[in-house]
Amino acid sequence: MQSAAVRAQPIALTALAAMIGAFFILDDPIFNGLAVALIFGILVSTLLTLVVIPVLYYAAYRRRYESSAT
Repeated sequence: MQSAAVRAQPIALTALAAMIGAFFILDDPIFNGLAVALIFGILVSTLLTLVVIPVLYYAAYRRRYESSAT
């Protein structure tokens, strides 16, 4: 959980920079599909990295955290 909070800003900024870079090739008819796949792929992977994985990790190890806290 703590590592997700520490790494959230660099991960989000890197993903945002890559998505902005992919927006420039949206106008090209040849690379339009690639740009859409890049943008949504980066968005989904960032959400998985920052939200889903830490929540699943916390759910799996919740008992261990609660027993050590009390």
